[in-house]
Amino acid sequence: MKILEVVGLTCHAGTTPILDALSFTLEEGEILALCGPAGAGKTACLRCLGGALPAESGRLIFDGREITGLGPRELAQQGLVRAGELPRPPWPLTVAQAVALALRWPRLGTVAAILAAWPSARARTRVAALLDRVGLSAEARRRRDGLPAAAMGRLALAEALALRPRLLLLDEPLGRLPADDRAAAARLIGDVRAQGVSILLTEREPTVAKAVADRVARLERGAVIS
Repeated sequence: MKILEVVGLTCHAGTTPILDALSFTLEEGEILALCGPAGAGKTACLRCLGGALPAESGRLIFDGREITGLGPRELAQQGLVRAGELPRPPWPLTVAQAVALALRWPRLGTVAAILAAWPSARARTRVAALLDRVGLSAEARRRRDGLPAAAMGRLALAEALALRPRLLLLDEPLGRLPADDRAAAARLIGDVRAQGVSILLTEREPTVAKAVADRVARLERGAVIS
């Protein structure tokens, strides 16, 4: 069963197409990787799917429902989540506060950032479980902006999982990491899929993506070429 259908998605930066009638499908429970060099349209695709970048034409169908034109919070409420999408307040947050913000963001928007410092007992329990799930329990009181790259990726995943996604969008979750950290990140992504979450991710190199992906599609100039 298809959980996502992307049909003719088109977007320009000035006169340059960054997505050129992009079309593909994602099956429920699948991990699909879109691969290509810098400028191929990978991040733009995820931003469009996550509601942060408006498309000029095309259709997005999620779980049989039209979602074209919806914003990030509306999409998150339906179960389509892009990791790293949450807004950041101008003051520092701890790792635990960042996840507490995520718990309330779909319902409260930016107000959630103000309330993140005072989570309820139920929220604290869920935050602790999410941090344990991604291996960040020991970093709960640490400032998020002081985390190394691998831990920052795990935090972005915990924030996304706080939104209870059915489809998770990840932008280069392995390729941005030092090579020694990739195997652990790949196992974590596999664990997320095992919990029933479909995943669309991007990577520059297909060989990197194949560590986790069931299927790899090559992207070039904003269109799937293979």
